[in-house]
Amino acid sequence: MGLDRRTFLQQAALALVSVGASEVGFAKLSQNAYFSRWLEPYVTTLAQTTNRKLALLVGINDYAEKSDLAGCVNDVFLQKELLVRCFGFQPEDVHVLSDRKATQQNLESAFNEYLVQQAKSDDVVFLHFSGYGSQVTSGDSPSGDSTQSPNSLILSDSGKQGLSQNRLFEMARSLATSNLITVLDTSFQPTTEKIQGNYRVRSSQAVTKIENAANSAAQELSLNPFRRIALGAQADIPGIVLSAAGTGQLALEGTWNGFSAGLLTYTLTRYLWATNSRATIQVAFQQAVNGVSGWSDKQQQPQITGKLKSNLIKEASVSGVSDRDGGEGFVIESDGKGMLKLSLTALAPTLLDSYDEGACFTISESAANSQLLQLRSLSGITAKAQLIGDSVSQEQLSGKPIQEAIRVLPRDLGLSIALDSHLERIERVDATSAFAQMSRVNSVVVAGEAYADCVIGKISLMVDKSTEAEPHSSESPVYSYGIYTPRGKLIVNTPGEANEAIKLAVKRLSPYFSRLLAAKWLELTVNDRSSIIPVTATIESASRNSALISKTTLRTSKKNELNAEIPTIQGDSPLRMRIDNQSDHDLYGIMIGVDNEEKFATLYLPQATVNTPDSLIVAAGSQQTIPEASSQWQWKAIKPSGITKMYLILATQPFKNTLNLLAKQPVAKRELPELVNVSEPLELVQAILQDLHVSSDVSQELFIANESYGFDVKHWASFNFIYDVI
Repeated sequence: MGLDRRTFLQQAALALVSVGASEVGFAKLSQNAYFSRWLEPYVTTLAQTTNRKLALLVGINDYAEKSDLAGCVNDVFLQKELLVRCFGFQPEDVHVLSDRKATQQNLESAFNEYLVQQAKSDDVVFLHFSGYGSQVTSGDSPSGDSTQSPNSLILSDSGKQGLSQNRLFEMARSLATSNLITVLDTSFQPTTEKIQGNYRVRSSQAVTKIENAANSAAQELSLNPFRRIALGAQADIPGIVLSAAGTGQLALEGTWNGFSAGLLTYTLTRYLWATNSRATIQVAFQQAVNGVSGWSDKQQQPQITGKLKSNLIKEASVSGVSDRDGGEGFVIESDGKGMLKLSLTALAPTLLDSYDEGACFTISESAANSQLLQLRSLSGITAKAQLIGDSVSQEQLSGKPIQEAIRVLPRDLGLSIALDSHLERIERVDATSAFAQMSRVNSVVVAGEAYADCVIGKISLMVDKSTEAEPHSSESPVYSYGIYTPRGKLIVNTPGEANEAIKLAVKRLSPYFSRLLAAKWLELTVNDRSSIIPVTATIESASRNSALISKTTLRTSKKNELNAEIPTIQGDSPLRMRIDNQSDHDLYGIMIGVDNEEKFATLYLPQATVNTPDSLIVAAGSQQTIPEASSQWQWKAIKPSGITKMYLILATQPFKNTLNLLAKQPVAKRELPELVNVSEPLELVQAILQDLHVSSDVSQELFIANESYGFDVKHWASFNFIYDVI
């Protein structure tokens, strides 16, 4: 007998933590047959009713020689909450080592005491490490030859040498069980950079050198698992190993509303929290792919290594795990007087810095969903909320999952801007002064210290050394200023002329900040994980008649929507959007694209009989394709090359304000008459927000309408599609 959908998801979810969110990994796993063969041994093993589940979690922020990390201990917290509350691990079977307690001796002792001595042949062992990584270069190897540098984990007392992966795998091979899942949220590429963009780097600042160490090819192979995999020696790696970054890449951690975590750990755990019993493992996996790819500009690609188990268990059931709905978090405790403490573990990180008081959640197990929990304060991922509506037994709410019901965002939300740490003090002072004059900028921080929507930094400019009249022109570096993504990727066309003052640069870049704020607002509308409108949207290749990206509202999903990695699309390739409205009411839509220059374009559907564009309407229980096969126009992937984001926003009422504004706004049409460049994107996006607010018709008793937008998950669904135009 095969596994049903609920059982498969719950059995597979922990194995998903070991899979990771990589484009390379997902490209392989997206082949269904291969995916099944790879995942089945761990899916079935995790679900056995007779086995025990053991975990050792290590997270280090506080190092003796360096203390630049802030999210590693939080990674451990996220993993423990996930394992215990969602996947049947007993709290006493999850052992944690953090900060100064995470010495090499303590790790090896804990591994022996809690895992080696207790694990039996059919048990499951979960091992997690968050902290610095390094490479150990032999004194005999050529300087900088990273191929001869085995990877090493830096523990709190191990200085620069650390614990090699070879030693870790030797310890793992001593386990009585081969059902081992290892997650390494660290990286091994040596770098002197502590910050990249607005993220902290989890790599040691220097390559460790061991004098007089043997440097044979055999030793190098035994210490470097990625080279072993390449040479077909995969069988010696115990269980499955997930590393947060590939060879030559950096693993990063970010900060949102004072809460720091590794990109890999945070992405995977929040999507697993959000997944409900009707969703498939593939849907959750693709969500994680998009999360890491979006945050890292495709520069961080986790790697999967490991071996298959030959004994496959065809039937299994979950023990100790309830049939739960996914959500944004859970209730930690109640004070018995109507106030609850919440953990918003799965809330989107951008929302952590944007959520306003008045936002509401429901207890996901409530049949009528009439019990509202209204947000009163939020610090990191911890919130306080007040019970509103029908009375319930507060004592029974502890541990209950919660789901977003009403999203509340402040109307005066602005940009958060980080100043690159390489800027001189006087440059940071002048920039901060210039931004203080801009009403759309809410905060200015030093890169790496807090959440930011973009980074202002220097760009080194080329100097013409051929001019004899200026023979010393190359003695002083020549710089300009530009805008970088949070990951540190320069936004095209933002650099200015050489030696401009930073105050003038801020003024020059003002139009870009307006676009960035509009893009931020668009991203804050995305709710495919919380909307309860049953709808699926797919971007297809019109020439090949094949799906490229498919998104569905996760809480209503009954389909297996399996996507490949972020697709690469040739410029001028014809595309189409297919929308499947499975609800019992009509949906009205707006489509807006944002290219890698932060330029906006929207779909324009002219109606001959009126002066306003026609709404995109998808009738209840029907499909709509844009453009229709019979249409005389084509929607094409238009350059510039680079990442493009396409937003589809659907509501239960027409976008009246948006369509009126679009009809009146001065626009410059592209080559295609139905695609329109938006000259004032912020004004247009604010009109969309107002239409969503009106469509939701949220009771004014819940918040002050003039100061906030309120969106009800019953009345809107918003998707974000990402593709790479070449």
